[in-house]
Amino acid sequence: MELTAIILAGGKSSRMGQDKGLMIYRGKRFVENAIDACSKIASGILISANNSEYDVLGYETVRDNYEGLGPIGGLEAALSRSKTSDNIVCPCDMPGIHAGLFKKILHKKGDNHAVVVARGDGKIFPVLGYYNKSALPVIRAQIEKKDYKLQSLLEKLGAKTVMVLEDEALLNVNYPEDVK
Repeated sequence: MELTAIILAGGKSSRMGQDKGLMIYRGKRFVENAIDACSKIASGILISANNSEYDVLGYETVRDNYEGLGPIGGLEAALSRSKTSDNIVCPCDMPGIHAGLFKKILHKKGDNHAVVVARGDGKIFPVLGYYNKSALPVIRAQIEKKDYKLQSLLEKLGAKTVMVLEDEALLNVNYPEDVK
């Protein structure tokens, strides 16, 4: 299976006070941790970011087609640009992400599921999972209706979930004290 990794790094980072993806954590930028995990299983990488500083990383940077929509805007733009039907989506701010987690998600997708996302710690993680390009028309229809909630999208697409028991893999960094 040819697979593209979409790394979502276009958030406002308002709680962090600076662009999270470019912050250094354990000697690497957050976005580089995501690239390392995804490059082990994906043949191509797209970085969804509206900040031109990501251009220096050597991967294609995809700007949102619709400004200010949040993760659904980045997902729409990157899926539009992806050259493969099969895509994994990874946030830039989960430093515990690893290739084994994506392998588990891909194993669950089967032959006919457009979306499979991670679940754990009592939450669903819509920006950590598998998205087939066939989900794009549903994403665009939802944007047209001004419904930008990824949870609504998951319901419309009948997304499957995969239980992730590793708390560290799902650790999301939002505040400067989370980095220490």
